[in-house]
Amino acid sequence: MKKLFKEPFFHFIIIGIALFFLYGLVNKGTDTKNTIIINDFDLDNITSSFEMQWKRDPTEQELQSIINQNIKQEIFYQEALKMNLDHNDEIIKRRPSQTMQFLSNDIAALSEPTDEILKTYYKENSEKYLTPTTYSLYQITFSPDKRKDNYKDAIETLKQFPEASFEEMQPWGDKLPFSYYFEEANANELGLQLGSKFRDALETQEINNWTGPVPSGFGFHLVYITNKTPPQLPGYEKVKNEVIRNYEYDNQNETNELIYQELKKQYDIQFDIKSKDFDPKYVEYLENEFNN
Repeated sequence: MKKLFKEPFFHFIIIGIALFFLYGLVNKGTDTKNTIIINDFDLDNITSSFEMQWKRDPTEQELQSIINQNIKQEIFYQEALKMNLDHNDEIIKRRPSQTMQFLSNDIAALSEPTDEILKTYYKENSEKYLTPTTYSLYQITFSPDKRKDNYKDAIETLKQFPEASFEEMQPWGDKLPFSYYFEEANANELGLQLGSKFRDALETQEINNWTGPVPSGFGFHLVYITNKTPPQLPGYEKVKNEVIRNYEYDNQNETNELIYQELKKQYDIQFDIKSKDFDPKYVEYLENEFNN
């Protein structure tokens, strides 16, 4: 069946039937000719969409029904445009806009980047690939659920035991469901466990000293950082797949913007704003901005 769909003669028959059927509908009672063409690309899309959904080829009856639905949709679409029904209808306008976006993305994907281009992109955007800071640290927590003034208790404990050993300091904290010691934990992991405030506050803490109080969603902490490894840039080969994804994403956005700017030159964009909330000079600025 699928092989039959790909035969030019079969395509000709289907298109002929569709156009004959359409000709009778569109041209009845009018001298204006509107043409709808279903080509190989359309038919392939129809069958491919059916196969993706149902995991099999459509029968001849199913194919005829789908083609009829597409013709009906196109007729209604063309007539809706004539009646200006798409005006100010976000749902109708969104779909053609998305199609233009897909076309723009296809254009961006036509040229596959070379290794040289990717390496240049990698160097110019190296901050995207830096590993997070990693910490090895001890911490004790002063929970607001177990103390009247947990911040004050943290301050007083730090003053009283500034040089306490890890074993001596541990009993002064409250027992909570996370570790007393974190080894080579990166900042993102700590942020997930103890919150962004804790993670961010670690950046300014000294190492090899008890410091704090450091805030988190669990209260306040005293921390002793034994090791801090700043962000590192992995070798290109280690992050190549990520570089490719980022490059393609940025390239699509840039291409979309370039195409949009070129298309925009063909339009006279006017702003009919009568509200007193807008300064006429601002409206004039918008017109100049969007028409340049």
